[in-house]
Amino acid sequence: MRHHPFTKLASLLVVCLMTFSSAAFAEDAEIVTLVKNMQKQMSDLQSMVMSQKAEIQELKSRGAQIRMAPRGVEATPPMSEAEFKQRLTDATGGADKWLKDLKFSGDIRLRYEAFHLHGNTAANGYQSERNRFRFRLRFGFEKKFNDQIKAGFGLASGSSTSASGNTDPISTNQTFGNDFTFKNIWIEKAYVTYTPDWSKATFSDDYGLRSDGLEITAGKFTNPFEKGSTDMIWDRDLKPEGIYEKIEGQLLKTDNLTLKAYGLLGQFVLQENGNTVAAAGVGGKDAQLFAYQVGLNPIFYVPGMERPVDALSALSIYNYQGYATNNNWYAYASGTGAFNNGNPINPGNASDLAAQNFNILSFYQEVNFYPHGIPVKPFAEFARNMSNQSGLAGWAKSTNYAMQGGEYAWSLGLALGKLQKKGDWQATYQYKYIGANSVPGAFNDSDFGGYNYGGTDKAGNVIKLGYNLTDYLTLNGACYLVRPITQRNGTTNGMQPDQSVRRFQIDMTYKF
Repeated sequence: MRHHPFTKLASLLVVCLMTFSSAAFAEDAEIVTLVKNMQKQMSDLQSMVMSQKAEIQELKSRGAQIRMAPRGVEATPPMSEAEFKQRLTDATGGADKWLKDLKFSGDIRLRYEAFHLHGNTAANGYQSERNRFRFRLRFGFEKKFNDQIKAGFGLASGSSTSASGNTDPISTNQTFGNDFTFKNIWIEKAYVTYTPDWSKATFSDDYGLRSDGLEITAGKFTNPFEKGSTDMIWDRDLKPEGIYEKIEGQLLKTDNLTLKAYGLLGQFVLQENGNTVAAAGVGGKDAQLFAYQVGLNPIFYVPGMERPVDALSALSIYNYQGYATNNNWYAYASGTGAFNNGNPINPGNASDLAAQNFNILSFYQEVNFYPHGIPVKPFAEFARNMSNQSGLAGWAKSTNYAMQGGEYAWSLGLALGKLQKKGDWQATYQYKYIGANSVPGAFNDSDFGGYNYGGTDKAGNVIKLGYNLTDYLTLNGACYLVRPITQRNGTTNGMQPDQSVRRFQIDMTYKF
């Protein structure tokens, strides 16, 4: 059969179209497969990016622990605590165990001091005016062995007052002079403190009744009775010797009131009279001090004040046994005179003081509050020698001593500001009246008086200013305006010269 030309052309077109369609369908299948593979790769890449982002965030949070190794050097893994301790022990030969919980402290003070004396000066061998430069150096450490036991040791400067080496117990100052001679260093403190864990207990959670613990310290130490007293009784350089026990606790705890309390006992050695003292003609009776103090510390909120009011009320008893008799008060003498510092001597027996006994009752009160953020502390103390016997002697009434009432001492003061860190300031005013037989003159403020003594039978004003140049460097100034209470002529019966004193001090103190 013969085909028509048009039929051949149509058949050829159909064959070409079918061939092209098959190729197109094949290419579409390949493209779909390629797209699916790309989608899977994108999904895997996104998962990897998120994982790396999380790791980067974690590394940033631990940035302080990351150590970068230099190129070409393999990174060293961080040292474990056990390995560090072992390396430290090997390097120090085991001394690190002693260095743990060991605290060093100290200070150096430079002072300029000027005096002007008015009254019986030249007649008693005193210049009417004096200028001197002094320094004080103290250094020590405290080692905590565990939560219950610690020990301390301290050295301090101080002047020798006799050939035997006795030093003034209420001054650590050294005066510039004596042609560049070396200055003395003395043992200021040496003590051990025990704070047993069994003394800490809570008795009532509802009322806050608890014991904060018992403290027992023996040796030569910072005076624990400073807290509830002023320097009309205790000079702040004095370091008692013996033992004391202190217990602190909380009596009540509410939303607006916290009531704390403490009790303090002290058994101190003043004189232990051996053969040397007896051979010198002095009786062999020892002298001790038994001291007692209780304190209440209420802390409460007052409307309108951001910080609570912090108060302290303290009652103290100081029972001196044997101190005023048998020349026990004389043991601090320079070799030419006694260290009674204003306490009159009994004219009937020059080995005894006129008071015969010191049994002192003292009440102390302070209040700390912060109006407008400024620390304010008014304080006061009243003391009386309950055993004063000087009024029983006829000489007290037959002379111009006017010793009646000499058993009283009192002090009023106000402190503004507080020295703690750089830029802090403090201003203090204090008035003191210290009767001749009220307290032992050997132990109170050594600056409240003449050149080298404080003592009793004095009254006057004390003004102090201080400013912290840095956290550790303080500039202080002080002015003492002191007058005698008893009007007399000369130094009769061991009392100090009848003279008024104006004393000015400028101090630069660096603590470390």
